[in-house]
Amino acid sequence: MVQFTLHVPKDRFKSCQSSSGTKYKNVRFYNNEAFRSQRSKKRIIDNKNITEGSAEKSMCGLRKRAVVLPPEPMSSPETSNHFAKPLFSTNLLAAAVTAVVSAGFAIPVHAEEAQVQNAGPALEEVTVTARRREENAQEVPIAIKVMDSEYLQKQNIVELESLATAVPAVTISNTGNTSNAPIVAVRGQRPTDTTLSLDQSIPIYFNEVVMTPSQGTNLAFYDLSNIQILKGPQGTLFGRNTTGGALLITPTAPTMEQEGYLQVKAGNYNLRGIEGAVNLPVNDNLQFRVAGRALKRDGYQEVVADNALKGEDLWDEDSQGLRIGMNWEMGALSNLFTVAYDENDMIARAPVITGYAAVPGTLAEFITLAYGNGVNEAIARQQNRSAHDVEIDLLGEESVENTFVSNITEYDLSDSLTLKNVFGYRKVESSRTLDADGTALPIFSNGLVTPNSATTTNAVGPEFIESEQFSNELQLLGSTDNVEWITGVFWYQMDASQDGLTQLFTGDIPTGFPPPNDIRSVYMYQAIPVGDVNNKAYGIFGEATYHFNEEWAATLGLRQSWDERSVTVRNQKQAGQAPLETDPLECVVTDANGNPAPNCERTETEKFSSPTGRVSVNYTPDDATLIYGSISTGYRSGGFNLRGVDNATLQPFDEETVVTYEIGYKAEFGSIRTALAAYTQKYDDIQKTVALFSSGGFQTSTINAASATIQGFEADVMWAVTNDLVLSLAYAYVDASYDEWIADVLIPGTTTSVAVDASDDDFGFTPKNTATASASYTFPTSPELGEMTLTGSIYWQDEMVNFAIPSQFEVTIADDALRQIAYDSIDVKSYSVSNLRFDWRNMMNSDFDSALTVSNVTDKEYVIGGFNQIDTLSLVESAYGPPRTVVASLQYNF
Repeated sequence: MVQFTLHVPKDRFKSCQSSSGTKYKNVRFYNNEAFRSQRSKKRIIDNKNITEGSAEKSMCGLRKRAVVLPPEPMSSPETSNHFAKPLFSTNLLAAAVTAVVSAGFAIPVHAEEAQVQNAGPALEEVTVTARRREENAQEVPIAIKVMDSEYLQKQNIVELESLATAVPAVTISNTGNTSNAPIVAVRGQRPTDTTLSLDQSIPIYFNEVVMTPSQGTNLAFYDLSNIQILKGPQGTLFGRNTTGGALLITPTAPTMEQEGYLQVKAGNYNLRGIEGAVNLPVNDNLQFRVAGRALKRDGYQEVVADNALKGEDLWDEDSQGLRIGMNWEMGALSNLFTVAYDENDMIARAPVITGYAAVPGTLAEFITLAYGNGVNEAIARQQNRSAHDVEIDLLGEESVENTFVSNITEYDLSDSLTLKNVFGYRKVESSRTLDADGTALPIFSNGLVTPNSATTTNAVGPEFIESEQFSNELQLLGSTDNVEWITGVFWYQMDASQDGLTQLFTGDIPTGFPPPNDIRSVYMYQAIPVGDVNNKAYGIFGEATYHFNEEWAATLGLRQSWDERSVTVRNQKQAGQAPLETDPLECVVTDANGNPAPNCERTETEKFSSPTGRVSVNYTPDDATLIYGSISTGYRSGGFNLRGVDNATLQPFDEETVVTYEIGYKAEFGSIRTALAAYTQKYDDIQKTVALFSSGGFQTSTINAASATIQGFEADVMWAVTNDLVLSLAYAYVDASYDEWIADVLIPGTTTSVAVDASDDDFGFTPKNTATASASYTFPTSPELGEMTLTGSIYWQDEMVNFAIPSQFEVTIADDALRQIAYDSIDVKSYSVSNLRFDWRNMMNSDFDSALTVSNVTDKEYVIGGFNQIDTLSLVESAYGPPRTVVASLQYNF
C-alpha cells in the first residue's frame, strides 16, 4: 500500500511525498473546500479517471490543482482496481480534518473504510486565478464569471466574439470595419477606437501574458482549460489598462496522463473543421501537449448588388491554429513553455448601412451631387431584406497572423515561498481592405481601390498593421500562518506600425469640380493613420491578505505603474479630385511651429504614471458563505492620436482613472450556488474619440472629455435541481451616467467647434439590463447506451445606443426630419438570442462523443457593433451577429 506524507503550511500543502520517496510539488489543499461537501467529491470523480498504475501521480498532481486522496487498503486481488471505483468509499473527510488540525507538521495519512451513500445533487467546484494563485471562485472577493471547457462547448463559444451573448454586463462589440479587433466592455468601461495608440479597457491575457494590440484578438477557442472574466478594476495584480476588468484565457496544460481527442465537425454554411489534442508524458519530469484546429466556412453574408461582386460570400472563415506546450519539472524547479500560431484569412463582414442624415456641410453634399438620392434608395432596399444580404463595391479581404510564446518558471524556495517568472512574446501581422460605407456606391473604402474609377497600376492599399511585444513579470509568492502575499515587478514593450490608404470619396463629379461653398476642405484620399507606435511600461506591485481568525480577513494591495508612449506620424492626404497618379498625396503633418514636417514625419513622446490599489474586507460566517466589501482603483494610460497631424491633434491625452466601491455576497445552500455584487464607480478623465478640424481637414481624435458615475448590480445563481438537471440564471443592471461632459462639437461646413452639454447622453454600447438563463438535463440512460444531455440557453439585452454624443445633433443638424433620422439610426433595439445543444457522450459505451449544436435558434438579426460617420459622411452602419448555425461534431477520446 502506498502512503503519502503531507507537508502542510496552514490550510494548503505545497508538496506530497509518497512512501517510495518520490516528491510531487504544487499540490494544493483547501481547508474549506476540498472535502467539505458532496460537490467536491463529485468533481474529483468526474474529472479523474484514476487507475492503479497512475494512482500515485494522479493523487499528488502535476502542475494542476489537485487534492491528495489517500488510497484504500488493498485487501484482495479483486480490489486492485479500487481507484476506478467511487473514490469516496474511504473516510476522506476525517483525513482532511486531521491534515488541517496538524497544520505545519508532516503527518502520515492512512485510509479507513467508510461508505458515502445517496449523494445528493452537487455543483462542481470552480477554480480561478484572479489573485494570481489558484483558489475556489466562491472564496475570492471579486466578481468573476468562469467558463470551463464544458461550458464553452455547451454554449458554442468558439471565439472571443461569441462571448457577446454569454455574459451579462459584458459586451463584445465590433466597429463594423474589421472582424479581427473586437472591443471588450465590462460594466460600461469601453474604448471608443481600435487604433494602435489607444489602449483597451479590458485587457486579454492568454496563459498569463497580456495580448496587445486588439488586432488579432478574436481568437478561435480550442483545447482550453477555462476563461475567466474579472469585473471591476484589477489595478494591483494586473496593472495598467484594467479599468473595467480583465479577461483571462487559460489553455489546457500538459499532464501526466497519456490521452487526447480528435474531433471533426460539419455544419450549414458549408462549415467543416477538425480539432484535436494529444498529451504525451515522456516521464515523471517531462510532458508535452500538442493541440491544433482547422476550420473553413462559407460566408454569413452575400452580395446582392447588381455589380461584378453579385453572389460573392462575405464574412467567411479559413483559419488554422497550432499550440505546443511543454512542462518540465526537476525537484523544486518547474517550467511551462507554450508556443502557438494562429492565422485567419477571410472576406470580412461588411457593415450594414442603417442611417443617412444628409447633414449639410458634410461630405454628404458631394454624395448628393454625385448620386442624388442613391444612398436613401440603398437604405430602403436594405430595410426590406435580411441584414445578411448587402450591397458593396469592394470585397473586404482580411488576413491576420498571430505568433505567441509564453514561458512560466516556478521555483519553490521553501514549502511556503515560491519564485515565479512569466515571460511573454506576441507578434501580429494583419492586412485588410474594406468597403466602409455599406453601399455599392464608391464613397468610403479602406485599401485596394482604383482612384476615381481610373485604370491604374497605382492600386491603393491594403492597410497593414504589424506589432511585436515583449513582457516579463517576476513574482514572489509566500504565506505564513495568517498571511498570504505576492509581490512583483513588471516590464512591457510594444513596437507597432500602421500603413494604408483610405478612399474618402470618388464619384462622377468632373475633375476639379469646386466643392460646395460651406465645405472648407475636401480630400479624396488619405493615408491616415500612417505611423509607428512605441509603448513601454513598468510596474511594481504587492498584495497581502491577513486572516484575523477563521471568519475575518483583510486584503491590501498597491501598484505603481509607469508608461512611456511614443508616436511617429507620417499622415498624408490628397487635396483635390484628380486621379491619384496625377494628383499625388501631400504631407499634412506640421512641426511644432506649424511648418511642413521634414520628411513628413513627426515624433512625440510623453510619460504617464499612476498608483492603483485595492482594499477589501472579507467575512466568512461559515464554510459556505463569503461577504465582502472592497475599494479598487484602475488607470488607463494616456497617449497620442496616431491620426494626428498638427499641434492641436497631437496633443497627448491624459490617463483615465476609476475608483470602484463594491460589496458582494457568495454562498452555497446545498445544491444552490449564488454570487451577488453591487458597485459604484467614479470614472474620471474619460478618453473619448471626437471629430476635430485640423490642418489635415476633418479628423477623429481622442481627448479627455468627461467624468461619470456607473452603478450596477449583478446576480448569478446556479441550482443543481437533481443529479440530472442543472439550472442557471444571471442578470446585470448597469446605470451609467455622465456627471459632466461638455463636448466640443465641430459644426459641419466650418472650422468652428461649439460647446455642447452632453451630460444627459447615454453611454454607447451599454445596455441597462442584460440576462442569461440556461438549463441542462442529463437523461437517465444505462452505461451501455452512454450519457445524453440536452442544454438550452437564452441571452437577452436591453436597448442601447451606438453613438458617443447624440446631443450634438441639436446643434449640428438644423432640419428636424434629418435630426430624427440621426437619432433613429443610432438606436439599437433590445433582442434575445437562444441556443440548443444535444450531447451524447460515451456513445454505446465507446470512446466516441457526438454533439449537435444550434446557435441563434430563431435566426434573430441583432446588432453587436457599429461604425458611425455622421460627422463626416452622415452615414451610420451597424455590425450584426451571426445568423442561425447548425453544427454536428464527432469526437474520439483516447
